[in-house]
Amino acid sequence: MQVSIIHDIKVFIKSGNMVTKLILLNLAVTVFLFLINIVLGNFAFSNEITKYFLISDNYYWDLTHPWVFITHLFISNNIIDLIWNMFILYWFGAIVGDMIGDDKVLPVYIMGGVFGALTYIIFTNVFGIAGFRYITGCNTAILSIAVASAVLVPNYNIRLFIFGNVTLKIIVIIYVLLQLVYAYTSFNDIFYSLIGGIVFGWFYIYSISKSWRLDSKFNNVFKNIISLFSFSYNRKQNKSLSVKYKSKGVFYKEKNDKSEIEFNKNLDDILKKIKETGYDSLSDSEKEFLFLASKKQ
Repeated sequence: MQVSIIHDIKVFIKSGNMVTKLILLNLAVTVFLFLINIVLGNFAFSNEITKYFLISDNYYWDLTHPWVFITHLFISNNIIDLIWNMFILYWFGAIVGDMIGDDKVLPVYIMGGVFGALTYIIFTNVFGIAGFRYITGCNTAILSIAVASAVLVPNYNIRLFIFGNVTLKIIVIIYVLLQLVYAYTSFNDIFYSLIGGIVFGWFYIYSISKSWRLDSKFNNVFKNIISLFSFSYNRKQNKSLSVKYKSKGVFYKEKNDKSEIEFNKNLDDILKKIKETGYDSLSDSEKEFLFLASKKQ
């Protein structure tokens, strides 16, 4: 029974899109921290425990605890904040995944959050306001995805229950302002991190229009890290099933490379057109190509 449940969870995670996996990871980290606190006798999150997973404005702490650059991205301030963050991640993450591909969601989330963390560390130290404080990074990572979605398809209409159809850029502008105003008025240093997340969200879509492909290297590194956790018998099995072609293999590789280059060029042209004239200006064939591209892994 237990094995079956574990198997079902693994199948669900593998079959789900990146937004689903990020939501599950955020929930898993929250449960993990909660259990650690209970084991240590705390029935609420203790800063003395969670600080080992958070970014600090003290750069020496961050350099001696390098994992915090990643772990803080999956921690929210409280349960209400977590629920709200997951709702926003599901909403905007789905738009990014549908428009430019599911494999683009994780790079925006991670790199946007890390850029926000670096912005936070630099600003607090340059302005002389660093005081060994700690911040979470989930809000920043999700804000980066929200901004990326608005830059990508600013005129995308979303039907709200009360207000009717509202363009994505208006929704994101309101969301960004609410985040910044709340952080600034509550004297929360996460304000600087949010600025970094906003800038990276815009820059990421701009980089795609310029064919810089920031996500390619990121995804390759991420896949290599994941492969380290693969079971050895799976690797052996895959190796035994592989088929090698000698002379014709070169031809097929060159053909695939050319197809990939042509595919990327078409995608870049469509994304550039969306940025200049909006999603609605695309022809039916271009919309279909973009849809198929979003499903291409």
